[in-house]
Amino acid sequence: MSKKLLVLGASGQTGQELVKQALARNHHVTALVRDPAKITTENENLVVTKCNIFDKEDLKPHVEKADVVMSCLGFALAWSEPVPFYREVATNISDVMKEFGKRRVIFMHSWYTNRDDWKKAGFIMRNVFLRLVIGQVLAGMKLSEEYLQTTDHLDYTCVLPAGLTNEPVTDKLISTCDTESQVPGCPSRICRADVARYMLDVIDDETSFKKIRAIGVDGPQQ
Repeated sequence: MSKKLLVLGASGQTGQELVKQALARNHHVTALVRDPAKITTENENLVVTKCNIFDKEDLKPHVEKADVVMSCLGFALAWSEPVPFYREVATNISDVMKEFGKRRVIFMHSWYTNRDDWKKAGFIMRNVFLRLVIGQVLAGMKLSEEYLQTTDHLDYTCVLPAGLTNEPVTDKLISTCDTESQVPGCPSRICRADVARYMLDVIDDETSFKKIRAIGVDGPQQ
């Protein structure tokens, strides 16, 4: 069934893939961006608009019209404290959705938002990339997830993909895990197109509601 999707982070690589696939499924898409010129796709079912996602009043007219809110937002690295913007955006979206009685929202985060799972990563991944490079981004995502878990008015899903690549969409089986922030036995890479595919596939899947869900593609552990 065609839905009205509101996509945040639509000008990023995964966001653009999400918009493309959503339009191919005949959804109506409103893409919220800082710079509309970054989206060159033209489609009668696509509206691209500039919006300050940190301003609830700016968000309201777009959320009011949407059936589903979807976020592929990413923020710059930080070194000394958790990136605050994931929780701030989640709070703004939550408050505005509550005002208009909207429930369904899907966020894209990342593997390893739960620090306890870092021990399952390889030595270099754990001690260099997670600890020194993206640790504060993951910590910011975790704060957002913890906030969402306190809400009772949202049917949220936080999709936690493995490391992102740029290959075309596949028909590979998507494996999931709701108890860890990574998927045991899956490769540590997944293409953005498959992440977008999964996010669209679970829009109406009630088993994904109120879940922090890691995803990966089946295959031997790398």
